[in-house]
Amino acid sequence: MNLANEISALESELQSLRTENEVLKSNKAIIEFENESLHRQVSKVNAERDNLMRRGEAIKSLLDQIGGSLMLGLRKFHDNERDIEAARLTAETGEMPMFVAQSRGNGHAEADKTEH
Repeated sequence: MNLANEISALESELQSLRTENEVLKSNKAIIEFENESLHRQVSKVNAERDNLMRRGEAIKSLLDQIGGSLMLGLRKFHDNERDIEAARLTAETGEMPMFVAQSRGNGHAEADKTEH
Protein backbone atom coordinates (compact mmCIF):
# COMPACT_ATOMS: atom_id res chain seq x y z
CA MET A 1 0.00 0.00 0.00
CA ASN A 2 2.87 2.30 0.78
CA LEU A 3 4.40 1.66 -2.64
CA ALA A 4 1.05 2.31 -4.37
CA ASN A 5 0.75 5.66 -2.52
CA GLU A 6 4.26 6.63 -3.58
CA ILE A 7 3.54 5.72 -7.20
CA SER A 8 0.31 7.69 -7.10
CA ALA A 9 2.08 10.70 -5.55
CA LEU A 10 4.84 10.51 -8.17
CA GLU A 11 2.29 10.28 -10.99
CA SER A 12 0.46 13.33 -9.58
CA GLU A 13 3.74 15.22 -9.31
CA LEU A 14 4.67 14.18 -12.85
CA GLN A 15 1.31 15.43 -14.18
CA SER A 16 1.75 18.67 -12.25
CA LEU A 17 5.25 19.12 -13.71
CA ARG A 18 3.95 18.46 -17.23
CA THR A 19 1.24 21.08 -16.76
CA GLU A 20 3.77 23.55 -15.39
CA ASN A 21 6.05 22.78 -18.34
CA GLU A 22 3.25 23.58 -20.81
CA VAL A 23 2.55 26.87 -19.02
CA LEU A 24 6.25 27.75 -19.09
CA LYS A 25 6.44 26.93 -22.82
CA SER A 26 3.48 29.25 -23.48
CA ASN A 27 5.09 32.01 -21.40
CA LYS A 28 8.37 31.51 -23.25
CA ALA A 29 6.62 31.84 -26.63
CA ILE A 30 4.91 35.05 -25.48
CA ILE A 31 8.18 36.49 -24.15
CA GLU A 32 10.00 35.62 -27.38
CA PHE A 33 7.27 37.36 -29.41
CA GLU A 34 7.46 40.45 -27.20
CA ASN A 35 11.26 40.39 -27.45
CA GLU A 36 11.12 40.32 -31.27
CA SER A 37 8.60 43.16 -31.22
CA LEU A 38 10.88 45.22 -28.98
CA HIS A 39 13.87 44.50 -31.24
CA ARG A 40 11.87 45.77 -34.24
CA GLN A 41 10.91 48.91 -32.30
CA VAL A 42 14.54 49.52 -31.28
CA SER A 43 15.67 49.13 -34.90
CA LYS A 44 12.98 51.57 -36.05
CA VAL A 45 13.91 54.13 -33.37
CA ASN A 46 17.62 53.78 -34.19
CA ALA A 47 16.89 54.38 -37.89
CA GLU A 48 14.82 57.47 -37.02
CA ARG A 49 17.61 58.74 -34.73
CA ASP A 50 20.21 58.24 -37.46
CA ASN A 51 17.99 60.06 -39.94
CA LEU A 52 17.50 62.97 -37.54
CA MET A 53 21.24 63.15 -36.91
CA ARG A 54 21.92 63.27 -40.65
CA ARG A 55 19.29 65.97 -41.07
CA GLY A 56 20.79 67.90 -38.16
CA GLU A 57 24.24 67.74 -39.75
CA ALA A 58 22.81 68.90 -43.09
CA ILE A 59 21.04 71.80 -41.37
CA LYS A 60 24.23 72.76 -39.54
CA SER A 61 26.15 72.71 -42.82
CA LEU A 62 23.52 74.90 -44.47
CA LEU A 63 23.59 77.32 -41.55
CA ASP A 64 27.39 77.53 -41.80
CA GLN A 65 27.13 78.26 -45.53
CA ILE A 66 24.42 80.87 -44.96
CA GLY A 67 26.49 82.50 -42.22
CA GLY A 68 29.48 82.73 -44.56
CA SER A 69 27.33 84.19 -47.33
CA LEU A 70 25.81 86.66 -44.90
CA MET A 71 29.23 87.83 -43.73
CA LEU A 72 30.40 88.22 -47.33
CA GLY A 73 27.25 90.16 -48.20
CA LEU A 74 27.66 92.42 -45.17
CA ARG A 75 31.27 93.09 -46.09
CA LYS A 76 30.25 93.99 -49.66
CA PHE A 77 27.42 96.15 -48.36
CA HIS A 78 29.75 98.06 -46.03
CA ASP A 79 32.33 98.47 -48.81
CA ASN A 80 29.64 99.87 -51.10
CA GLU A 81 28.36 102.19 -48.38
CA ARG A 82 31.92 103.36 -47.71
CA ASP A 83 32.45 104.02 -51.43
CA ILE A 84 29.16 105.93 -51.67
CA GLU A 85 30.02 108.01 -48.62
CA ALA A 86 33.51 108.67 -49.98
CA ALA A 87 32.06 109.76 -53.34
CA ARG A 88 29.58 112.03 -51.57
CA LEU A 89 32.26 113.62 -49.40
CA THR A 90 34.61 113.96 -52.37
CA ALA A 91 31.86 115.64 -54.35
CA GLU A 92 31.14 118.03 -51.48
CA THR A 93 34.71 118.94 -50.53
CA GLY A 94 36.71 118.10 -53.60
CA GLU A 95 39.16 116.03 -51.50
CA MET A 96 39.17 112.35 -50.63
CA PRO A 97 38.39 111.90 -46.91
CA MET A 98 41.19 110.54 -44.72
CA PHE A 99 39.30 107.40 -43.59
CA VAL A 100 38.68 106.41 -47.22
CA ALA A 101 42.31 106.79 -48.17
CA GLN A 102 43.38 104.66 -45.18
CA SER A 103 40.76 101.94 -45.76
CA ARG A 104 41.64 101.69 -49.45
CA GLY A 105 45.30 101.28 -48.55
CA ASN A 106 45.10 98.43 -46.04
CA GLY A 107 41.53 97.89 -44.79
CA HIS A 108 40.69 95.09 -47.19
CA ALA A 109 43.89 93.20 -46.50
CA GLU A 110 43.20 93.26 -42.75
CA ALA A 111 39.62 92.13 -43.26
CA ASP A 112 40.84 89.20 -45.35
CA LYS A 113 43.35 88.23 -42.66
CA THR A 114 40.71 88.17 -39.89
CA GLU A 115 38.29 86.04 -41.87
CA HIS A 116 40.61 83.01 -41.97
